[in-house]
Amino acid sequence: MGINISEFFDRQLQVWDTARNNFEALKNVKVKEFNVDGTTIKVQFNPGRIVSSAAKVDAKSLKERKCFLCAANRPAVQEGIAWGDDYTILINPFPIFPRHLTIPCNKHVDQLIKGRIADMMNLSRDLEGFTLFYNGPKCGASAPDHMHFQAICSGMLPLQTEWPRLSRDCEVLVKKEGHGDIVGVRGFAVPVFAIRTSDQAAGEQLFRVLYSALP
Repeated sequence: MGINISEFFDRQLQVWDTARNNFEALKNVKVKEFNVDGTTIKVQFNPGRIVSSAAKVDAKSLKERKCFLCAANRPAVQEGIAWGDDYTILINPFPIFPRHLTIPCNKHVDQLIKGRIADMMNLSRDLEGFTLFYNGPKCGASAPDHMHFQAICSGMLPLQTEWPRLSRDCEVLVKKEGHGDIVGVRGFAVPVFAIRTSDQAAGEQLFRVLYSALP
């Protein structure tokens, strides 16, 4: 399923002042790069992101606020593109990168990747030119009470741009003969596990193995 994201972006930015102003403000974001033991680390100063990064996510605050990812609570000006029956593609009004999407589940369910890795792989296939990611409920998600993915324009993350180098220094942890493996990636700033496969069913199975092994 091909999705024309550029047209969608342009249409939304024409009518949504908040989103347009925040995407415009990205031109003033300051970025510094550091090389730490051969790994590139990018640090971004983006004042407009404070709304998301400083959002209160304790149980009391979540209970008292309306969920901004639920369709009933979104701004009237915010359009979405249906992706199947379960998700809607939205532009993120508080962006980090020049193309930034939020893809919430259509049901108000907890942010949990278990059982949804196939959705992530399929979304990645359909959103050509984008890198998909998932923030766990304890990893900076400003909506830990509502399942969602995010997507940004490809080629912006050091982990992605440095993958040709990193992929040459991996320790095979689990091997599914002929179908792929789980590896530990050496030489990056933080510990990374990678699943390498061209078979979606095998990728789902390997992810379940990895997920069940983590504390």
